Amino acid sequence: MLTEKAITICLLEVLREYSDESHILSMSEITSKINQLYGLNPDRRTIYSSLETLVELGYDISFYKENGKGYYIRDRQLEASEAHLLSDAVCSFPFISEKQTAQLLKKIHSFVSVHERRNIKNLTVIRANQKTINKQVFFNIEMLDEAIEKRVKVTFDYFDYGVDKQLHKRREKKYKVNPYGMVYSNEHYYLVCVMSRQDRVSMYRLDRIQNIEITDIPLDERECGFDPHVAVRNAVYAFTGQAESIELLVERKVLNDVIDKFGINLITSEEKDGRIRVIVNASRMGMKYWALQYLENAEVVAPQDLRDEIMRTIGSSRYNNS
Repeated sequence: MLTEKAITICLLEVLREYSDESHILSMSEITSKINQLYGLNPDRRTIYSSLETLVELGYDISFYKENGKGYYIRDRQLEASEAHLLSDAVCSFPFISEKQTAQLLKKIHSFVSVHERRNIKNLTVIRANQKTINKQVFFNIEMLDEAIEKRVKVTFDYFDYGVDKQLHKRREKKYKVNPYGMVYSNEHYYLVCVMSRQDRVSMYRLDRIQNIEITDIPLDERECGFDPHVAVRNAVYAFTGQAESIELLVERKVLNDVIDKFGINLITSEEKDGRIRVIVNASRMGMKYWALQYLENAEVVAPQDLRDEIMRTIGSSRYNNS
């Protein structure tokens, strides 16, 4: 009886690993794989029985009588295209270390056959030179989830890169913050928080956080209506702050970028010179850095003091003095 149960499990693993719609396994191939991988020698009757058991358990398996070739798992938890998309996403996230990237890819690829896996590997590019060296990111996420659920403060060390390209502690004293959530923005994962006894919302990169600890200190009381997530939604380039109405003139060719960054809830109108006038709600500091990136194709029209600040930054640029 134990052997029959083992064969059912082995059969499932063989089908998952080696079968798909383009690679249908014959009965002889199935028995050969089970023998080769697990040292078992099931007869055809046992394989048929195990196939029926898997179907009864909810697995969608195509039989020989249906396809005329053999057997394969028809419906998987992840389609090949979904596994491909997730693989590319994991590879592109710079806050996941190289080792953790490889581990996650292995888990994702286990949901598709070995044949589909080869195609995913062929098309995936790993950004090895841009991956964090901090291996505590997933641990940080677990700890922060727990603290946010318990509504208690956390402490941690925060690190910056030095000229030696290694992470160095920003200060000796640990940060103590009120954690409210986490957000993915501009290719990085951030903790959304407020420092103890302060009111301004801050954001810290999870890949720069180490030695995090959950305290038993409740979150600071806030004024009625306080919602740090509103500030996060209005932030650009991870700069939090009060959102305000900002008017831009942009070239049509960067309108896609504007909408990608600020969403569709903005006001647009076409000018006589072909440029697009855009009014968005965003933080001042975030908009400043966005506008500096698009100097050739966008300009801030209002408010005037923000426009003047950007002009001063351009005027004091080192490029102008070289």
